[in-house]
Amino acid sequence: GLVRVRASAHADRTVIEVLDEGPGIAAADRDRVFERFTRGERSGDGGTGLGLAIARWVVDLHGGTIAVVDPDRGGCRIKVTLPAL
Repeated sequence: GLVRVRASAHADRTVIEVLDEGPGIAAADRDRVFERFTRGERSGDGGTGLGLAIARWVVDLHGGTIAVVDPDRGGCRIKVTLPAL
């Protein structure tokens, strides 16, 4: 499916969103997917569950936040907010 990346600059922060057309992440799993080796209920196609944990680590090191947010039209939406330089 299609994966879109949107970025916007504000006076005090930069926001990056990654949106896809996949099955999404259940609301109950949204906090846990950032833990190492957690892959969620629907994952059956491989992967180790490290990608989002690494992303959170990098975002934390830069003083930002990362979260799974409600998608506009299904799929998954990850939002990263970083302080402006």
